[in-house]
Amino acid sequence: MICIIPARGGSKRIPRKNIKPFLGKPIIGYPIETAQEVWCDVWVSTDNDEIASVAGSVGAMVLKREEHLAGDGIETEDVLYSMLKASYADKCCMMYPTSVFVESQVLMNAKDIMEIEGYDLVYSIVKYGYPIQRALHIVDGEVKLLQSEHRNSQDIPARYHDAAQFYMFNVMAFCDAWSKGKRLLEMKACGIEYAAHEVQDIDTPEDWTIAEMKYKARGH
Repeated sequence: MICIIPARGGSKRIPRKNIKPFLGKPIIGYPIETAQEVWCDVWVSTDNDEIASVAGSVGAMVLKREEHLAGDGIETEDVLYSMLKASYADKCCMMYPTSVFVESQVLMNAKDIMEIEGYDLVYSIVKYGYPIQRALHIVDGEVKLLQSEHRNSQDIPARYHDAAQFYMFNVMAFCDAWSKGKRLLEMKACGIEYAAHEVQDIDTPEDWTIAEMKYKARGH
């Protein structure tokens, strides 16, 4: 098992986002330290020298990203495939530099699920806060229901979305799927559910403030 953290430079909405201090230390240090509690090999893939320096200072191994993998249109899976297609690892855990809410016990549970239940992918999910079956759309200025049937809220099945905290997967299965044009989330997967207050996308300065509040509220 290895851990890969893709950390491209050039964030526009939050300058230096991947190494910006989060409650006193560079945010990328959180997933690195969590992964180190479970595995020895933590790799950071980056095109940025400052990110490389910070990641190395907290014990990660750094792989300078190839230039053709550093553009805006590059998929995370492209970076993973370039690193794993000739890898010695049979399992990989990918986390983002902003994955501050992941805990080592959750990663160990995910590893057990993969090994015992035979999934190719285990990743974090979170329930939609409102039934998506009652979603609306606008047609020629008129608001309409996407689905016309009306049901009580308690009768509507729950729906989930990717919580973007971690993705643990079988390397061989991923490389085979990606080489055939399939996405990571199309693999045989199991989800580990997070509550809404346990996760936060961090795309804007406001998101950053909310994430710090949620992190402190968890008692860290």
